[in-house]
Amino acid sequence: MRITRKHFNSILLELIDDNPIACRGILRVSRVVFTKAVPTMGITTTGSPKLCVNLDFVKKYCRTEAHVKAVIVHEFLHVLLNHTEKFKRVTPSLNLALDAVINAIIHRTLGAEYSGMMSSYYAKSKGNLRLLRPMDGGEEDDWKSNPEGNELFDIWASLYQGRLVADDLLDIAEIIGGPGEDELGLGDATYLGNHTETLQDVGNISPEVETALAETLSSIRGGEIWRNPINRGVGVNYGGLEISEADRSMQLWEREAVKVLTQCVTPDRSSPAAAEAKEVTLPVLNEGDKRGFLRSLWSPFLPDMVWRSEKKVRRGTTQIYLDVSGSMNVEMDALVALIWRLRRHVRLPFWAFSDTVEPAEIRNGRLVTATTGGTSMDAVLRHVAETRPGKAVVITDGYIEECDRDLLRAVSSQDIRAIVSSDGSTDELERTGIPYSQLGRFAYDQNR
Repeated sequence: MRITRKHFNSILLELIDDNPIACRGILRVSRVVFTKAVPTMGITTTGSPKLCVNLDFVKKYCRTEAHVKAVIVHEFLHVLLNHTEKFKRVTPSLNLALDAVINAIIHRTLGAEYSGMMSSYYAKSKGNLRLLRPMDGGEEDDWKSNPEGNELFDIWASLYQGRLVADDLLDIAEIIGGPGEDELGLGDATYLGNHTETLQDVGNISPEVETALAETLSSIRGGEIWRNPINRGVGVNYGGLEISEADRSMQLWEREAVKVLTQCVTPDRSSPAAAEAKEVTLPVLNEGDKRGFLRSLWSPFLPDMVWRSEKKVRRGTTQIYLDVSGSMNVEMDALVALIWRLRRHVRLPFWAFSDTVEPAEIRNGRLVTATTGGTSMDAVLRHVAETRPGKAVVITDGYIEECDRDLLRAVSSQDIRAIVSSDGSTDELERTGIPYSQLGRFAYDQNR
């Protein structure tokens, strides 16, 4: 794109006037500095805030004015999310997750005209780095025709459809890890923001930026960014933010549900740990790294050598059974979303039960399975007896048929727990002796 400094400034002024995602506050107080000291663009937040722009990058990679605006908004969202979420250090995996969430926000809120920048810039990216752009038509068709068992594509679709948002950053980072070697496909180019260095302390941001963040948070449509856009900020009490009673109740329900699920699903600290291979590089010779050892014979510098070790980890083996008899429809979608966040501790596939136990999967944020009506706990007990998972969690409303005592004895060596919906019954579970936890009242069911 042919662009001069004057042209860039006119695009910036137009963007400030349009004020997408309430970016006006920060961009208005940022002085534009054209420099090659940054590879792309970046907004400084200490001292006098500056929007640092590498005009060579803009000329090379931005094809339209909307592309220029997209990169500016990308940098604005880095400031907003880095500081409202208080990330002090961005690791490679968190950097990738943060950029993916930001690019997905731009795609959902501003459309393909803006996210076309990411589509063209990351067109040749491979592996996890494809999350930095929307799927193209062929990729989306492939995923829709064969959605099962592809975790990366599930995350990818969830990001750009808004089911994964900024609240899920740490989970996304942990699941996908960092980028692999040579995945970016950009030659000498880099991430749009190149935010891999340690960030300055949040408390050191300038008063101008702090005021601008307050302005943003008082007017932003936070639902496009956060699942529960409440109490975000850098420690300032923003009086303009009002929390509805339903939001308060929903937050309380979610916190309690996550606590219960975590206690039931995560591995027991006393369980045996399995060995997991781990590699580190150190400038210390060892015979295991043949290539590094040979390099040390001719290189004037001692090369980094690969050292292999084992780390003991406790893996999740919990088998999940979800009651799909129909009476849990109100809470099921919310519970499925929470289970998804803990799925690294869960044995796949999930299982759904009514009168029978059937395999289930989470597709497009919803549980997909077969159902026959009724609620038979015996079907679950029989399945546990056959599969012997060691640990099983049954999520139900508790309105189950009387349990067969022979089946209960058959699974007595298995760790079986139940999570009961807020309006569910615990009578039969108490008779069987199966330990259970009952969820609090589901927020959006209060006025039914």
